[in-house]
Amino acid sequence: MNFKFLKSRKALYWGGVAVVVIASVAWYSSARTSQAATKYGLAAASKDTIVTMINGTGQVSGDQQLDVKPKANGTITSVAVKVGDKITTGKVLVTLDRTDALQVIRDASQDVKDAQVALTTAKLNLQKAQQPADAITVLQAENSLAKAKRDLETLQAGPTDFELQQAQADVDSAANNIKMTSDGTMPQTVRDEYDQYVIDLQSSVQTLETSRTDADGILGVDSPIIKNGLSQAFSVLNDAYKFNSLHSYDVVKQSSAAAKTAVDVLALKNEDPDKIKEAADLVATALSDTSDLLSDVSDGLQASIANTNFTQSDLNSLKSTINSDKSSVNLKISSIAAENQSIEDAYSSYKNAQINYQKAVNSLDELKAGASATDLATADEKVQEAQAQLDKVKAGTDPLDLRMEQISVDQKVTALSNAQNKLADANRALQDYTVVAPFDGVVGAVTAQKNNEASSGSSLLTLVTDKKIVSISLNEVDSSTVAVGQKATITFDAIDSLSVTGEVAEVSPIGSVSQGVVTYGIKVAFDSQDDRVKSGMSASVSIITEVHADVLTVPNAAVKVQGTQHYVQTLDTSTPAGADGLIETSQTPGRVIVEVGASNDALTEITAGLKEGDRVISQTIKTTTGQTSATGATGANSLLRAGSTMTGGATGGGNVRFISGSGPGG
Repeated sequence: MNFKFLKSRKALYWGGVAVVVIASVAWYSSARTSQAATKYGLAAASKDTIVTMINGTGQVSGDQQLDVKPKANGTITSVAVKVGDKITTGKVLVTLDRTDALQVIRDASQDVKDAQVALTTAKLNLQKAQQPADAITVLQAENSLAKAKRDLETLQAGPTDFELQQAQADVDSAANNIKMTSDGTMPQTVRDEYDQYVIDLQSSVQTLETSRTDADGILGVDSPIIKNGLSQAFSVLNDAYKFNSLHSYDVVKQSSAAAKTAVDVLALKNEDPDKIKEAADLVATALSDTSDLLSDVSDGLQASIANTNFTQSDLNSLKSTINSDKSSVNLKISSIAAENQSIEDAYSSYKNAQINYQKAVNSLDELKAGASATDLATADEKVQEAQAQLDKVKAGTDPLDLRMEQISVDQKVTALSNAQNKLADANRALQDYTVVAPFDGVVGAVTAQKNNEASSGSSLLTLVTDKKIVSISLNEVDSSTVAVGQKATITFDAIDSLSVTGEVAEVSPIGSVSQGVVTYGIKVAFDSQDDRVKSGMSASVSIITEVHADVLTVPNAAVKVQGTQHYVQTLDTSTPAGADGLIETSQTPGRVIVEVGASNDALTEITAGLKEGDRVISQTIKTTTGQTSATGATGANSLLRAGSTMTGGATGGGNVRFISGSGPGG
């Protein structure tokens, strides 16, 4: 037998088997990978209390002197103690000016009121959106649709004979308003004003003649004086008025004659406008001169006295005549100005009439042409919009709109809560302007003085106390969150069963540097005394720096960070959780932008973006052949418990990788 041949055939056989096995494994691996889905753990947003603490170690101090420092900055308004005074816990030691703090409270109170109004409005809008449309709203929508349909039908039908006749009448009326004179030199309306101007100028010349004649009857220049004894009585008390009157008369005589000559030659119809304007200027000058003459004569009459031949009645009659003439002259002066304005108005009206005529012609042309394709399309769109609006009204508010209104209410609730928190913070901050004794003791020194400025890092006085004190050092980051008055818990290495409460009594404003690390001294005073505690004992201190009670929280692992935004992931699925409490789905998670507040080693406060009960992804497990990855602390533990089961068995060469969430952005 040929053993070499058999050996060769064996090799080929097992080699083929190996190829098939490798191919099968590759196919199986590929199939498992392609069918793999992601598992998610969900957590509900819930109300909780977040407590943030700073931990440090130190020793019980033998020094029982503590510096009292204010928590706020401001002007000292009073110092209530002196050296040697015995004080008890809570006694007022120093007060600071609270003006600014009170203003902050007033502003915060107004913000709360504004937030309450905004929330009430948002709730009303939500209630309105939730209500079905009332009959009036439906009727209005139906009327709008009917009108839109009528408008479309009207455009499609074209203009009626009456509409065409009315449009033509508008054109004819507008054409009449722009009619020109027969010679075509100017608009008829302007010509009419110029013709009226000539009549008014002639009337003004008559007024000039009457006024000059009445004045001459008193002065006796061109005609005899009308009353005996008037020459001796006129202006007898002041001769200057008489001389002024005579001079004014000469001026009027010349200007009136020039005005009369220019007016007398004017034609009543179709006179040259330039000649009318020239005559009007001369008449205006003569009227002004005549007004001056009448004023001078009136002054002369005032300076006149009655005599045997010239009675007081005669004097009063002449005064009345001159005053009447003066009123007539002033009216004519106003008339000249009014005529000039009327001519300008006539020109302006003519221009407007031209515009209106063109509009009327355009309207007639458009009416004859019928509706354009654009007008028809626009009218049809209005019908479609009115129909859609009616359908929307009958269908009720869109679910998306309801959701937006609900989101608005949620946002206003959050805004009100934030405003209330700020008001509470402002009220708490107001207490910082009154410095009280943190414990019983004796005043050892007083550095505070009325009207001096105090700062949160400066000592106001020193207290000597019989309370035990523990001194610790904190780095610059941790110490920045520590303030006088914060509560603390103290435990001791030497006394296992003992835990006492305390309060931060002093925070050193000056740091010390050791090997490049800056630390600050913190002193914590015991709330109660225990004889087992000795000076020098080692102590561990946990200082509560923040407490956020009844706030909306999610696990730290649920909060992610991208750039400057925080977000959480959600699943919109009805798939039930498996036996391991996880949901297996190939769905891509949604993303919700949130605003975060305080956090500790387990929870993160959500100030906006979620409401209580919303479920978010707190754990993600991705399984592929030979490899499983998980995010979230619970996911890591699940993988540890699953062992090789989730990787296809330890002999399969599987690799387990854990990715744990660790707070916002984890």
